[in-house]
Amino acid sequence: MERTLRAAQRAVLALIIGVTMFVGLAGHPVVAGESPRIPTPAEVIGFEPGTDRTLVDYAQLIRYYKALDAASDRVLLEPVGTSTEGRTMYLLFISSPQNLMRLDVIKATQQRLGDPRTLGPEEALRLIEPQPAIVLINNAIHSTEIAAPHFALQLAYHLASSDDPETLRILSDVVLLMNPVNNPDGHDLVVRWYRQTLGTRFEGTSPPELYQRYAGHDNNRDWFMFNLQETRVWGPLIFREWLPSIIWDVHQMGSGGARFFVPPFFDPPNPEIDATILTQIMLLGGAITTRLASRGLTGVVTNAIYDQWWHGGFRTAPYYHNLVGILTEAASSRLGTPIETPFDRLGGHGRGLPTAQQRYVNFPDPWPGGTWRLSDIMRYEFETALALLDVAQRYREQWHWHFYQRNQRAVARGSTEAPYAFVIPPDQHDPGTARWLVDLLALQGVEVHVATQPVTLGGREYPVGSYVILAAQPKRANVMALLRPQSYPPRFQYPGGPPEQPYDIAGWTLPLQMGVRVDEIDEPVDASGLVRVEGALPLRGRVIGGPATYGYAFGPAPNAAAIARNRLLARGYRLVQLEDGARMGEEVLPPGTTVVERGEGLDTMVADLAWELGLDVYALQEPPAATARPLRLPRVGLYESWVPNMDAGWTRWLLDTFEFTYDVLRDRDVRQGGLLDRYDIIVIPDQSVSGILDGNRPGSYPDEYAGGIGQEGLTALRAFVEEGGTLLLLDTASELAIEHLGVPVRNVLDGVGRDRFYVPGSILRLQVDTSHPLGYGLASQTYAYFVQSPAFEPSGEAGVVASWPSSDLLASGWLHGEEMLAGRAALVEVPVGRGRAVLVGFRAQHRGQPHATFKVIFNAIYDAAIRGNR
Repeated sequence: MERTLRAAQRAVLALIIGVTMFVGLAGHPVVAGESPRIPTPAEVIGFEPGTDRTLVDYAQLIRYYKALDAASDRVLLEPVGTSTEGRTMYLLFISSPQNLMRLDVIKATQQRLGDPRTLGPEEALRLIEPQPAIVLINNAIHSTEIAAPHFALQLAYHLASSDDPETLRILSDVVLLMNPVNNPDGHDLVVRWYRQTLGTRFEGTSPPELYQRYAGHDNNRDWFMFNLQETRVWGPLIFREWLPSIIWDVHQMGSGGARFFVPPFFDPPNPEIDATILTQIMLLGGAITTRLASRGLTGVVTNAIYDQWWHGGFRTAPYYHNLVGILTEAASSRLGTPIETPFDRLGGHGRGLPTAQQRYVNFPDPWPGGTWRLSDIMRYEFETALALLDVAQRYREQWHWHFYQRNQRAVARGSTEAPYAFVIPPDQHDPGTARWLVDLLALQGVEVHVATQPVTLGGREYPVGSYVILAAQPKRANVMALLRPQSYPPRFQYPGGPPEQPYDIAGWTLPLQMGVRVDEIDEPVDASGLVRVEGALPLRGRVIGGPATYGYAFGPAPNAAAIARNRLLARGYRLVQLEDGARMGEEVLPPGTTVVERGEGLDTMVADLAWELGLDVYALQEPPAATARPLRLPRVGLYESWVPNMDAGWTRWLLDTFEFTYDVLRDRDVRQGGLLDRYDIIVIPDQSVSGILDGNRPGSYPDEYAGGIGQEGLTALRAFVEEGGTLLLLDTASELAIEHLGVPVRNVLDGVGRDRFYVPGSILRLQVDTSHPLGYGLASQTYAYFVQSPAFEPSGEAGVVASWPSSDLLASGWLHGEEMLAGRAALVEVPVGRGRAVLVGFRAQHRGQPHATFKVIFNAIYDAAIRGNR
């Protein structure tokens, strides 16, 4: 409504301006009958976007869009939320003044087309007739792919100022939603670094830190999990509110091959994607490539590199919401600095383009080589935008009708094909994580129901409070893709040859990753007794048996128990951890249970924690009859290289989310030594040994960012462990202990080629010793995330805490060479002097998704703090 009012106000202002004289922006006079003058980007920011060795920062971008909003009745700029670091994020609307005055109606119509259960075909056609196409352009989710925000300035100015027939036709029938910069924090980091290094030998390098605080480049892998602030802002806006006809995700790639990638994509497509999405992508690709060719823009490749299998990217996630998403990838310059690429040095791409020096059906006009500039990228992207908007306008009714029909088919399939529903019962190993799953489904518009009375579904009885996700809903594809296992089709480079590498991960099934029981219902469902909810109901824990005379206890299974521990320890309460089971009436307190002894204000704090975190807390009248070890606030050091490491960022996300305190250790901090005086545990996230030891090559970055921990740091880590500290090594970082600390462990996959063993990101079954302190609170049979990880063969004093089963390892994704992994150790504890190394042979916190294994990291941290009490 606010947008409509603002547009109406400016329409009235335009009428007033038409019969008066005033001085416009930048001092240009406006005469009676003229519209306000539209400022160019250069007039506001001080230079032409795309000028060599010059970049626009976020404040300059928004300053221009605010000026455009003020000057043009075709433009609205609206704040939509804040970034991780607190910058305001905006959505830019560009269309005709008439469309901008009725945005609320347009959005409501799009939502109606998204739910065919309330809309018959005749009424749908009536709504479609005046409905403009809705196109969303997403710029610079990857901050070093810097051209998109610059081309967007040119596009916005063109659409706001041009009166040519094409532009007026587009504005009449299209509403353009443009995200100026998806990650403003990273954009400013990159621009600041570029300006800082301009004129030095480091000009054009990427910053030596993650350009999204937690995810870096992985911020485009968060479009079904919504762990990041930016995706939590944009996800509901796109997938629940606006449901754009076309979504364009603007990217850049390496500079040594093709100049520009345009869909169609490489095989395989995910089976949950509706066929009309694939055909409409071909229509868009044909229009874009034809326009680029007509403008003499060469080196364009299609049907290569990027596939349509995995879910979590911004151009792929829309498919599961019945929306058309496309990706383009332009060859990169060195940020704002031109590069020289001779024709004879052009290479190919691993899939679909052997060489960019030869003509192919999917690469009809090779680029001749030469200088490649930021402005070149912008030109390809500008023409792509106009081609996309032109097609959206010309086939406007078709886009809407196919969207409506896709939603119809989704509901029909859910009504006639098994599974008909999925049930999340309240009896869960970790109820809080089950609630997390329900909430993230609802966040992206999946319909969730709750049982208000006992129900029988698929021959099984479920109690009140069970969540039911019916398959007969418009977002059925998303439900199926998130809740069921994936089976990636085996693909080999040639018969008998090595496996073909998927573009990204092969399996991501959320119930498995999160350790949540979700039952499939293979019979039609009677929905009586089910009520739709907008998310999980509050999970209110209880204090059982109070008031307490001795203290309180809560079990280790909930991940939220870590938050409770950390808050209680920070307040100075005395906590102990039970090392064996103890009976308390009819309840059995398992190993890993937390006991907090009475203290001032404890009754209130425990009740508040139980209520907020959904923990069941038991009042104790006497100490449990079990061995206990005292807990204290862990002293955690998290190593983070100056080689930007996404796994380190996700580890920080995990620690921040569950309220651990920690220090980030850079190379210099490790080399300084004296680590045991400051830390109980040092966590080294997934990174190659060479990356840890050597870091950035000397001369490639300023001295303070070059080199790794080196031999000096390795000596300091060895001393830390031998003197009593815990070294937690995640995934491939485990090789550091194997190669340099002399632990009696062998990685059986070391040197094994992908022709014999290959797991491109999949979920595997895992067996856990839950009596070991590192296994406290985990399920004994659970799942872990594996991405070409190590597999351990321990000997001597090395102890196995978790291992892969001897057969049937794969739960979701693809596993080639199962026999290489079967029966091997996955989590190993190895004594080193008075301390120990903990080797984790899987991605325990991969992209913030595998909640089922978060406790591996939590347990290692708390156990290290307990050991530090000795």
